Amino acid sequence: AYKMVAAPKAPVASVEAAAAPAEPARSAAKPELKVPAASNKAIKSVPEEKTAVVYYFYTNARCSSCKTIETYTREAVEKNFTSDYKGWKVVFKGVNVEEGPDMHFVQDYWLNSKSVVVQKFYGKKALEYTKLEKVWQLLGDKDAFLTYITDETHRLLDGK
Repeated sequence: AYKMVAAPKAPVASVEAAAAPAEPARSAAKPELKVPAASNKAIKSVPEEKTAVVYYFYTNARCSSCKTIETYTREAVEKNFTSDYKGWKVVFKGVNVEEGPDMHFVQDYWLNSKSVVVQKFYGKKALEYTKLEKVWQLLGDKDAFLTYITDETHRLLDGK
């Protein structure tokens, strides 16, 4: 009986270990993936979910403009995407690219400064993304900034 009970746990751990690198945006959730049974059901339902992540990428050195970009971006997502948009769940995520597990984003998205990127995911599979290049130009006009984040997110999600 011990072998039969212990046998399924090894493949589950292998699946969880293999699935963890596939979604860099959830690196902080890795410890939760090791919880048996209940989290396995949640993991199986994730591949069917359509999610858009609005990332704000920053470094350890942060000026007031950098903090404002983060604040405005978060506000645009929280204000304009409170419910699903055409089946897409839109979430905001701030990521420090100078921290070990998140350093890969610099190469993944060709980042050269603090940046906002919108990435579509179908479950754990990364789909199209867009880098919002005008955030620095629109920093002085909050309404234009919020509209830009919202419109560009809509544009990406409306594409096929």
